[in-house]
Amino acid sequence: MPMVNRGSVVGHVVATVVATLVLWAVGLDLLHAFVLAAIVVALAALRLAPAVDPSHGWPRVSDQRSDAGVRREVARLSWTMQGYEARVQRHSVRRLHALAAARLDERGLDLDDPRDYLGCQSALGTTAYRVVTEVDERPRYPEFVAAVTAVENLRPTANPGAAAAAHQEGAG
Repeated sequence: MPMVNRGSVVGHVVATVVATLVLWAVGLDLLHAFVLAAIVVALAALRLAPAVDPSHGWPRVSDQRSDAGVRREVARLSWTMQGYEARVQRHSVRRLHALAAARLDERGLDLDDPRDYLGCQSALGTTAYRVVTEVDERPRYPEFVAAVTAVENLRPTANPGAAAAAHQEGAG
């Protein structure tokens, strides 16, 4: 509990009594004179605040955070997921496109090759394929969720080397 300066308290009480007597002598009734004097003394006391030591400030904390980390990644992801008109931001669609391309590559399919159109579409589904290939479009959130689920459900084939070799033979 902070120490109370008794001299200051006594001085304020004396100032209130003196101001009350002056106002009473001027013609105010005793109750109104006391209330008005107390208000004036209180405002004067608040205006004359004690001196503050400028060396006492907020403690300095060394902030070693970087712009990377789980919390910030989750925050960024949540802000990019749903934008204007309940549509997903293009950044999220591009990121999903890269993930889908990597997953399909494990299966021997090239997402950006028009010759693998049918294979990619059958692996992902029509809606998911449209979402991951139209990276400049902003799909609605439910379509994006369906595409994410389709990409998550992609599993590499039992023999990825054979799938890649078959893909290379078809390209040659």
